[in-house]
Amino acid sequence: MATSQRVGELDALRGLAAFGVMVFHYTTQYGREIGHTPELAFGFPPGNYGVNLFFLISGYVIFMTLERTHTAADFVVSRFSRLYPAYWAAMLVTSCIVYTIGMSQQRIPASDWWLDVTMMQQILGGEHLDGSYWTLQVELFFYLIMLTLFMLGWLRAIRLVLVCWLSLSAVHAVSQLGHLHFSYTLREMLILRHIPYFALGILFYFRHMGRALSRVDTPLMIACIVIAWLSGGAVMLLVAVACTVIFVLFTKDRLAFLRTPILLWLGGLSYPLYLVHSAVGLAVMHALEARAIPPSAAISVAIGLALLLAILLHHMVELPALRMIRAAWYGRNEEHLSKTVP
Repeated sequence: MATSQRVGELDALRGLAAFGVMVFHYTTQYGREIGHTPELAFGFPPGNYGVNLFFLISGYVIFMTLERTHTAADFVVSRFSRLYPAYWAAMLVTSCIVYTIGMSQQRIPASDWWLDVTMMQQILGGEHLDGSYWTLQVELFFYLIMLTLFMLGWLRAIRLVLVCWLSLSAVHAVSQLGHLHFSYTLREMLILRHIPYFALGILFYFRHMGRALSRVDTPLMIACIVIAWLSGGAVMLLVAVACTVIFVLFTKDRLAFLRTPILLWLGGLSYPLYLVHSAVGLAVMHALEARAIPPSAAISVAIGLALLLAILLHHMVELPALRMIRAAWYGRNEEHLSKTVP
């Protein structure tokens, strides 16, 4: 049976993933797209794949959330209170910095900015204020699909759903390899490029909770890894295998060493840190390096600023808004609030 200890391990993994993505953006991505002055002697390419670990964690957590959810409205309030207030505040902070000291290419038109408010700007044809925002649309569509399954009572048949979902993902992957047309809208709304990771999270949830395993679980996990490989090549095969290994260790209680105060603290900041680090950090580094500040110092300043902003957003926006919205929804029923999944 899963315990709070294991959820703590997931928080630590979130924190590590968010920090890894940030280091990737500040070193490798900045070096490729803008160029450190002088050129940086190191980078962190693996950090780019922290988002895949995020997706796997979301598969686990969202299925767990829905199993503990009473009504569809409860789930909507839970997700809205967790996601949108911090996101809107991060947009305002990012805009203030980008439109003052940011690079010209970072400043999107006002029409696109308002599309960003929805978190679904990509499918609506808008540009991201912050490049990291692309994952938020993926998460939202996953939530919407899972909520629909919950409302239809189909979560009880989730393995059959995953078979169909992964089959369609495989068709998309093969069509890519064959340079055949595949509907962009269908691909995005059904998150076909990313469902292998969410599916792995759901399957590991069953394993972790001590549920009776189905004979299809292992073949489905293998299918997830194969489809990730077909979709992204050898690199994504390694990423899918690495994520799987991490969760095997997690379900076998081998990641207890991650439950350190610093990693749990970082895990608590993972969402606001993810939201606010990229565009802000790139703008700050560019401004500093233009004034002959060494890249290593500019990166250190950007990391420090991102952490500071994440702390402020977490304590001044994310937690207060979450508590206020949920208290209003549940009528300040503390027992009910304590049973809702964070």
